[in-house]
Amino acid sequence: VMSGDRYNAIVVGAGPAGSAAALIMAQNNLSVALLERGKYPGAKNMFGGSIYREPTELIVPQFWKEAPLERAVISDELWFLDQTSAVKIGFSDLRFGMEPYNKFNVLRSDFDRWLANKARQAGANLFTETVVRDLIYEPVGLTKKKVAGVVIDGGEKLYSDLVILAEGSSAFLTEKAGLRGKLEANSFTLYVKEVISLPRGVIEDRFNLEKEEGSIIGIIGYPASGAIGKGGIWVNRDTISIVVGGYLNQLVDKGLSPCHLLTRFKQHPLIQRLLEGGKVEEYQAHTIPKGGYKNIPKLNDYGLLVAGDAAMMISGRRGTDLAMITGKYAGETASQAWAKGDFSPEILSAYQ
Repeated sequence: VMSGDRYNAIVVGAGPAGSAAALIMAQNNLSVALLERGKYPGAKNMFGGSIYREPTELIVPQFWKEAPLERAVISDELWFLDQTSAVKIGFSDLRFGMEPYNKFNVLRSDFDRWLANKARQAGANLFTETVVRDLIYEPVGLTKKKVAGVVIDGGEKLYSDLVILAEGSSAFLTEKAGLRGKLEANSFTLYVKEVISLPRGVIEDRFNLEKEEGSIIGIIGYPASGAIGKGGIWVNRDTISIVVGGYLNQLVDKGLSPCHLLTRFKQHPLIQRLLEGGKVEEYQAHTIPKGGYKNIPKLNDYGLLVAGDAAMMISGRRGTDLAMITGKYAGETASQAWAKGDFSPEILSAYQ
């Protein structure tokens, strides 16, 4: 990163929201800097998880022909789990295993890297291991001020007409800009995850799947040990993603360790059978904002837009797809503002 460089737009965070915004703007011929604090896009991100076909296709048409996808999901189940028993309800459709598909299980470290690379191929400049510390403001008239760039870790300054914050759930800059208040522990969930490898044939036998078919099992009751939370299993190509967690305030109040919850979950006799012989390849933990319509903060200011988790754009499992859609809308709004040469709140409110 060269201090003093100027761009039409700077995007903070190369998750699905940030990369989608950068891609749209680059396609509209804006000069874009996409800044990511991790070693690579996806290094700091975690979800169960699934990517939904319909919203993703709006960003990259027929993405399934090139994106790093694990399996097409044909089966969704919900288990009400007790000590040794489970009540199971579910839905399967074999057509979901064929084009145009319904959703895919993916690993974020692969998918996020691919999407950020799409933005880079379109002309965006991707900078990794770059932590943004502050926003730069410049006066507009006598009473207003406009966001005019960012300050990064070493004190270097990058300037721009517009900044899009897609910085994830902690949303330090969004809060500092006064768009979002300080969130309490009951506004977050905390999840831990393991990726467990097993031979492909074993996975398909255990989950009753054919080649390339995937499934998801959402599990409530036993996994959260009396807290409000849930567990989940996502079947990948030659790994299984297993996740457990709950509301942060509940975990704290009840003295529950997420790591212990995961160990206990894996030891349940019905879960043990699915994972037997598997090898743990990764361990991750992540906070996720509760989200939902009522929790959406102020989404724009002069020269500033907020997208993805920072904008509390999440509802249950619908996180990554909502993030990408907000990134798309932010990118389109920014492109219109740039064409007009006007980055005022009135013009940027089109995003809302």
